[in-house]
Amino acid sequence: MLTKKAILFLSVSALALTVVLSLSFREARAGQAPPTVPRGTMIIQVRARDGGLLPEGIRARIRGVENLGRAESFLEGVTTDKVRVIGVEPAPVLHLRSGNEVLAAAIVQGRGLEAGDAPEAMVVGKTFAQNNKTALGLSIPAMLTKDHFPPIIVGGQGFAIVGIYATGDHKTDDQVLVLLVTAQKLLNQPGRVSGIYVTPATLPAADQVAKDLRRALGGTAEVTPLSVSRR
Repeated sequence: MLTKKAILFLSVSALALTVVLSLSFREARAGQAPPTVPRGTMIIQVRARDGGLLPEGIRARIRGVENLGRAESFLEGVTTDKVRVIGVEPAPVLHLRSGNEVLAAAIVQGRGLEAGDAPEAMVVGKTFAQNNKTALGLSIPAMLTKDHFPPIIVGGQGFAIVGIYATGDHKTDDQVLVLLVTAQKLLNQPGRVSGIYVTPATLPAADQVAKDLRRALGGTAEVTPLSVSRR
């Protein structure tokens, strides 16, 4: 009779194969160049005033704001096994909060999350990759190739690692990223987000966009302009 550990091993191994197939063997962009972050780039962060969560539908209230370039919802949380998880929406440049600034992350191995990815797809930070191993007990960087996405267990669920990111900040790089809808299920927060990163269409419009966001959201959320940098 198979032990519980053996069953988990086989299940995760099968998951890795399933995710590889479901991702249609997309070629991983190993060594992808860091994202170009224009000097003076600014992100406007929208978060709940009490530090809690916002309803996902809050995005509908900001659609009418002029000069709004892009809006990216995200959900932050910690799993039962103490892993810091961020649910994100696929974007050309990944933004991660670090103190009073936002860091632009670069994919240093594999690739980032993409629209149409399987729910089990995961990108891990460089620090996390160095400090943890796959579900098979092997090194994450060593196992990640363009044809193989190593399996890992997070929060009691199986995932397949498709890439590794780095921001240059040790703590910020000790997290894992999954699709927003996956994080909502993993963290048991359906229909909720931690906040939204709003990119103004142009830098000169940033102050006005922030004012318009505050007007549109009233007292339900805190609107904070933050600079974007890459270390």
